[in-house]
Amino acid sequence: MKNFIPRITLSRFVAIFFPFMLGAIAWTQFAGPATASPTAPKITVAASIVPLGDFCQKIGGDLVSVTVLVPPGASPHVFEPSPTAVAKATAARVFVYVGAGLDPWAERLLKAQRTPGQAVVEAVAGISLIQDVDEHEHEAHGAKEPGEAGHHHHHEAGNPHIWLDPVLARDICRRIAQALIKVDPAHKQTYEVNLAEYLGQLEELDRTIKETVATFRQRDYVCFHPAYTYFSRRYGLKEVGVIEAAPGREPSPGHLQKIIAAIKSTGVKAVFAEPQFSPRVAEVIAKEAGVKVLFLDPLGGRPPYGSDYIKLMRHNLNILTQAMQ
Repeated sequence: MKNFIPRITLSRFVAIFFPFMLGAIAWTQFAGPATASPTAPKITVAASIVPLGDFCQKIGGDLVSVTVLVPPGASPHVFEPSPTAVAKATAARVFVYVGAGLDPWAERLLKAQRTPGQAVVEAVAGISLIQDVDEHEHEAHGAKEPGEAGHHHHHEAGNPHIWLDPVLARDICRRIAQALIKVDPAHKQTYEVNLAEYLGQLEELDRTIKETVATFRQRDYVCFHPAYTYFSRRYGLKEVGVIEAAPGREPSPGHLQKIIAAIKSTGVKAVFAEPQFSPRVAEVIAKEAGVKVLFLDPLGGRPPYGSDYIKLMRHNLNILTQAMQ
């Protein structure tokens, strides 16, 4: 007797095995490859100004999503955040601001509402601040002396422009790294490697500035407001005149005459304005003193340097060189 082998039509084959095939496909899609894992969400970071945002990005790398609250061209001194900016700041896992009265809206925001578990970095914390000098007390050749900062976070507590000193910027970056590690300890090694690399770049920037400033024949300068006081102290320059001791505080006629006299007696070749403010008063002073107006940018966020802090500092160094070599 011959072996009987039943014949299965294609339609019957599909009817029998198709349900099993669908189940197998569904399980494969559900389970996925053994090595697959969902992409972890990025750590949200809010920074008050562009340089602080760049520090966060350099240290956090691909692990972070950074929002800068003060847009390019605006001044943090007078900035008021929109409801969207407030929402981003309060929801961020890490919040970084300057302090000492530079961004008072940030301090008010932190007092009003704060996300549980949020890591906050106040850039000026632990740094000995240079004391501001009132415009009426600012003598033509009087340099500001460093002093201990108080605990009150208003402009009278001290000069807040510490990020413009690359050595102090390194301290800020270390504390940003600590904050990222606090909220995301699983990636501690990545943050530490990124930090070490960026600190090396800041060291190189510091060396470049020292070598360039050593070639300056002129060490005196006049600026719009005392943003470069820390930079000056670090590299041996002298602030002989400040147009506005604080943005919005109009200088008196007597104060302007002191600045003009200082320019003429010291041989200053340029008055430094800032792109965040009107250069009108700087232009009046420069015309009266017979010098030119150049722009130093303390905040960045515009071409050719964009949001890159080191490129910004190198650009400012080139502008200084034009006026002081």
